[in-house]
Amino acid sequence: MAEVQRHDGNGIVLLSMKESGGEMAQVTPKDTNGGVDGANGEVPPSSTSPTWLSRSGSGKRRDRGITLTCHGVGYEVDVKARACAKAVKKQILQNINGIFKPGMNAIMGPTGGGKTTLLDVLAARKEPEGLSGVVLADGGPLPNNFKCMTGYVVQDDIIMGTLTVRENLEFSAALRLPTSISHKEKKERVRQVLVELGLTQCAETKVGTEMIRGVSGGERKRTNIGMELITAPPVLFLDEPTTGLDASTANVVMMLLQRLSQRGKTIIFSIHQPRFSIFRLFDSLMLLANGEVVYHGASGQALDYFQSIGHECELHNNPADFFLDVINGDSTAVAAVMQDIEKEEKMEELSVEVLNENNKKDIANSENDGALLSQQYTKSRYYQETMSQLEPLVEKQDTLGTKYTKQEVSYRTSFLHQCKVVIKRTLKNLVRNPQASVAQVMLNIIFALIIGIIYLQIDDSASTGVQNRTGVFFFLATNMMFGSLSAVDLFARERQIFIHESASGYYRVSTYFFSKIFCDVIPMRLIPVSIFGLIAYWMIGLRPEVGAFFFFLLTLFSTTMAASSIAFAISATTPIFQVAQIFITLAFIFMLLMGGFLVNLGSVGPWINWLKYFSIVRYCINGLTIPEFRDRQFCDAGNITSTAAPVGEPNVVGSVCVSGNTYMTVQEIDYTLFGQWSNMLGLWGIMIICLTLCYIQLRRIKKLK
Repeated sequence: MAEVQRHDGNGIVLLSMKESGGEMAQVTPKDTNGGVDGANGEVPPSSTSPTWLSRSGSGKRRDRGITLTCHGVGYEVDVKARACAKAVKKQILQNINGIFKPGMNAIMGPTGGGKTTLLDVLAARKEPEGLSGVVLADGGPLPNNFKCMTGYVVQDDIIMGTLTVRENLEFSAALRLPTSISHKEKKERVRQVLVELGLTQCAETKVGTEMIRGVSGGERKRTNIGMELITAPPVLFLDEPTTGLDASTANVVMMLLQRLSQRGKTIIFSIHQPRFSIFRLFDSLMLLANGEVVYHGASGQALDYFQSIGHECELHNNPADFFLDVINGDSTAVAAVMQDIEKEEKMEELSVEVLNENNKKDIANSENDGALLSQQYTKSRYYQETMSQLEPLVEKQDTLGTKYTKQEVSYRTSFLHQCKVVIKRTLKNLVRNPQASVAQVMLNIIFALIIGIIYLQIDDSASTGVQNRTGVFFFLATNMMFGSLSAVDLFARERQIFIHESASGYYRVSTYFFSKIFCDVIPMRLIPVSIFGLIAYWMIGLRPEVGAFFFFLLTLFSTTMAASSIAFAISATTPIFQVAQIFITLAFIFMLLMGGFLVNLGSVGPWINWLKYFSIVRYCINGLTIPEFRDRQFCDAGNITSTAAPVGEPNVVGSVCVSGNTYMTVQEIDYTLFGQWSNMLGLWGIMIICLTLCYIQLRRIKKLK
């Protein structure tokens, strides 16, 4: 029997199997001390590098949970009371000290107490600005890519709904496991996670979207957890893992997390108000109120602590509810209840003014309840025991000068490999959710038929031929521009998925950018525009030349790409879809006005005339006009009376002609070969500038909170 292990780039065990009789069996790493060094479960001794990154004597790395410690952690942000008011500092966390060992570590507290903020600080997902204190892993500083080594499950399920459960896990494995691991081994790892999370029966079911019925809420949550467990992280963070789940499903998810913790993994999660069957699964409990710790220690000793400071829980009351009542200033002791009833009866007899004044005092008192509980905790033996374990680590790190530094993102795979995987997922998403692309194609076919019927085989007369051609070119430019509004949805819909996956080291920003642009250009831009041009060009009866036809298609496609690029840049800038639409519509209206069809640009003042160089409509109309009008005569045949004809002779039959070159000269259109291609350069220039801005905006999106 031979043991096979795979490690990531940092040497952490990702896959451990034993081969026997041609079959592979998963090996669960064992830790005789339950994942905590020391016979008594003390915090491991400090060192310059965490023990979970150190090699054992056999040359293999240890696969177990880690112990996180936080020392005097504080966090403040700038807030404004009004839009134009001066920003003031608001303290979110204050002097947080705690130890989180392998096991179930719960962070509880009322809404706004700082639970999620503390979880983000522990997971190294906060910007260093405003942070104080230090977070250590097994007594050593956090690696620069700590957030990519751990798992983080956000509160709202962020997952691709058009993919199956197995495909989502395979996507995570393909990007987060190193390429040194074979495809077969990655599939085996996915299978192990499916079995571990109880997802084998729904593995081939789509997760689900607004249009697709998918898995249940509990299975969806477990899929999110599974995507983080693919890399076998030493610590797993979860923000409100029971949000949106019914009581029974929440209990199943939490029991699953407990099984993971019993195998030596460190589970740290925030939770608001769990039922008792969930509360009894906790090993460690930290209670927060207004950003301060009011209790930190074993969950089984929390009731004894609160009883020691005068808050007794009733016999059948849920401890989690009781703790929140105490923190909010509503102790459920019988005497306190009676006093509250008497106060309410007296308050009913008071005037409205006195009542309002008392309400203000009650609000002020409730705000001070958290501070009072925090002061009582700092005098308790639980605080002293915690600090006695943290002090040696603090002294050691003070000599090393450890600070909370900005995290870096490390990637396990190459750029090309990431592009292949992300493009494959995007194409699957398009195929399984084809409404947008099909609607785009159908809309272009309908518009092509409408415009083809209205301008069916336009003639070459001077009176109608010129007018109809200029009108159809304006309509084509407008249609191509406003038809690109669908591009607004490209980055807006998957914004949260992109932020989470890029922050967790799934792929580079450039990978996501090029993959999304590539998958949008072909099905949403190139194919619909080609079908539109193929129908409209020959129905309208434009110049029957192959070169003119392909330049017509190139102009329409370039116009669509330039307009889409503006939509890409704006959608990457603002996360609000309605705001993005307003800005795009405003930009397109200015381009229509400066297009040269609604107003003669020569009559526009120089102070605003320069805007024509940023008008997509102008470049499109000029690009369509030049091949159609150059070196061409548009004539009206008719009877013209000649005054020079002799008496009795018939009238001379003549014609009125308009030169296409003359028309373009009057319209200030450069119809030379250079002028023709300069319009393409203008469209491509706008496209390149906007795509560059889009990429810059994607990089500027805060991956950390």
